[in-house]
Amino acid sequence: MELKLETDYIEYRPGMTLTDAFSNDKIPMLQMKHLRQLDFPITRRISYERTVDEFLLQLAVNDALRPLKEHASMVILLDEQGALIEDEGRWSLLFTPNRGELVTMTDDAPMYPVLKSLLEKEKEGSVCCVDVPQRSLKTIVSGISPFCILDEYCKKQPGRYLSVAERIVFEGPEELFSHVPVCHYGRMSTVDLEEIENYHSIRALFEDYIYLYDHDDDMERQQPLSVAVFGPPGAGKSFGVKQIAKSCGRFSITSLNLSQYSSASELFEALGEALQSEKNMIPLVFFDEFDSELNGVSRGWLKYFLAPMQDGEYTRNGRINRIDGAVFVFAGATATSFEEFLPKDSEAEAKFRKVKGPDFVSRLKGILNIKGPNPTGITDRRSIIRRAMLLREQIVRKVPGICDSEGGLVNISKGLLSALLNVSEYRHGSRSLEFILAMSRLSEVNRFTPSCLPIDAQLDIHLDVKDFRSKLAFEQMMGDQVNKYAKVAHEAYRTLHRMEAVKMGLTPEQLEEVEREPEMAEWNDLDEFYKEGHRSQIRFLGEKLQAYDLNIGLRPILPGASDTIQELYGPTLELLAEMEHQRWVRDKMADGWTYGPKDSELKRSPEMVPYDELDEKTKEFIRVSVRYVPNYLNELGYELYRKSYI
Repeated sequence: MELKLETDYIEYRPGMTLTDAFSNDKIPMLQMKHLRQLDFPITRRISYERTVDEFLLQLAVNDALRPLKEHASMVILLDEQGALIEDEGRWSLLFTPNRGELVTMTDDAPMYPVLKSLLEKEKEGSVCCVDVPQRSLKTIVSGISPFCILDEYCKKQPGRYLSVAERIVFEGPEELFSHVPVCHYGRMSTVDLEEIENYHSIRALFEDYIYLYDHDDDMERQQPLSVAVFGPPGAGKSFGVKQIAKSCGRFSITSLNLSQYSSASELFEALGEALQSEKNMIPLVFFDEFDSELNGVSRGWLKYFLAPMQDGEYTRNGRINRIDGAVFVFAGATATSFEEFLPKDSEAEAKFRKVKGPDFVSRLKGILNIKGPNPTGITDRRSIIRRAMLLREQIVRKVPGICDSEGGLVNISKGLLSALLNVSEYRHGSRSLEFILAMSRLSEVNRFTPSCLPIDAQLDIHLDVKDFRSKLAFEQMMGDQVNKYAKVAHEAYRTLHRMEAVKMGLTPEQLEEVEREPEMAEWNDLDEFYKEGHRSQIRFLGEKLQAYDLNIGLRPILPGASDTIQELYGPTLELLAEMEHQRWVRDKMADGWTYGPKDSELKRSPEMVPYDELDEKTKEFIRVSVRYVPNYLNELGYELYRKSYI
């Protein structure tokens, strides 16, 4: 964005209506804080993305913002740390990567100098600019495609999410940290949007509680603040919250693991000791595995927490003890998320009520879901970034022999790294990553290669060995040729598309329109979305073809071999077409698509069904898309062949 003259803008002044403030043709400029003061429901200090989406939703549906909506350009400051800018109908966001929206500007502070400073910092590199994706009203209202700066960054990088993840492990996360919002608390860092929002929410609860604790004029006891943390094993549930608590500087932290106690009296004895803290320090008590069994009763501990949470008291040795302010953090062991902790059917609901589950939940002030290195669902593309950050941290801390002491570069086989990042699941979360490194033979080497890995029986404890080995085999076979294959496949697509257009008898004007279609661009100008589609095709197919029980294989060209597949037809073509459809459905689901009547705005497609349920016309379209795969592979020195040992 180019900064215009100061006289081109008109700044909002508190106390004015939006209609009076922006009645002329000048560019409106205001603070997001002004809109919050006018009672528009826009959250503060949670994330840049949430603020943007909540504002755009209000702009789309709330007529009270019509005075702004009538302008094609506007500037809305997110304090001094960022600005949401509309320029002739297109939105962009200036933001400070390592800092969220603060409260440093007064209501009537001049705004033009702040915008000017942000644009200067963008040129220096300390402030970033990202285009906010254009979305229809239907899409914004549905929430089907929320804005995420990390996603926008990864989608624009050559190789997208995988290449970003690889760079994190090889070189460190600093490059990523300079381009996307990052949450730092002590030794904990995350760029995952949902984790950032969760951590910021917990930090805000802690800060508010400290304020109330320090400004209790009536000297009344503060009711304890209770929050619950969920996540898969090894996700670091306690670690993240402890780092937030330590960053506040006011908490005395104690952990109590409920699996070590057999009765409420034992627990309250330990709680009494945990609540003893130094002057001006607030006790913060972690109840690890709070949802474990007590005397054979699932979640039997819950009822004993009710009085401490609500009334600030507990019974110890027959005597009521009062709690003069505390924070209780309940870390779960049986559920990977708060949603999973809640009952799913009437039978589970009855059991939940019996152990006072609803009463426990009603006393919680905050919830934190920690994700860990595994995808939380099919749409969780950011899991590979979380996985990369965990792997990098583990390698640097525990295997310094494969790290460059000066530049911090990690010396690991690219194929092995790709397989570690892409494997379907780590069975025990981040602990599995840690143990795989510990079991690998790395003490006397300076490079991590597949030969360093433990045997398959040990690996299988921590990941799906069959899936891992197929990914590793493909990477070793042609991992460095994926981009070349994608380029060859794209050029072939352009040629076929032109031939089909000519065959349809299109006019010269219509043929020119075909050439202007985004997927018909030259490779160097092609959007990463289309490039990734070609890369995804060969990765998915190549990994599948590594399976020992499949009668088709992939190999470097073997001159004169009698088992080479020269062209695809019959059952072989049908098998590859089905694989391609599986890949397409997987990628669509990862992008948020579901089955339904065709609606690109709501991401619905009638083709999100098994291959057998597709109509013949659609099947033929898919067959055409894979029929020439042998030709593309041949150009790179590879071929398909029929296995003789099946």
